[in-house]
Amino acid sequence: MWFLPLNRDEAVEAIKKAYNIAQEHARKIGGRLEPIQPRHIYGEAADKFGYTLQLGRITVNLPPASVVVLWGFYNADEYLDFVRFIQDSRVYEWFVEPIAYYPERVGVWLEEPLIFRNVLYIDVHTTSTEEVDRAYGWPLGYFISPLQPPQEVKPPRRPRGEGRPRREGRRGS
Repeated sequence: MWFLPLNRDEAVEAIKKAYNIAQEHARKIGGRLEPIQPRHIYGEAADKFGYTLQLGRITVNLPPASVVVLWGFYNADEYLDFVRFIQDSRVYEWFVEPIAYYPERVGVWLEEPLIFRNVLYIDVHTTSTEEVDRAYGWPLGYFISPLQPPQEVKPPRRPRGEGRPRREGRRGS
């Protein structure tokens, strides 16, 4: 796992690649692409934490057909040592402490961007001994959601008269 500072050419290329991937997902679902915001991570509790990460485990319930594409991390907290992204049986652990010492405090993930759907868990760990409930770091990437929620799939309806037994001896037919 490698993070590069923003001033490296490879970092710029990695961000462009992540953006192109996010654009492709948005095109496929007819959706909107926007930077990851607190409401995408915390839902209705977004105002409580803002652009900081709650320590411990965060459960992110993505709306149907939505996608998150991560390309990097912002870290302004020298005690924030790692974050772990978990989906299904895949675990990605990012050691983010060194990013706090980069000039821009932004690290760009050099490998393929991480892509998540449905439910995502984020484990946030700090080495601070103080009683704190958050770390001053934030995942960088894109949130893609459909402009209209996917329609519920309903079972096909039976044509009239099919499926019900006919009564014998009915008059007037």
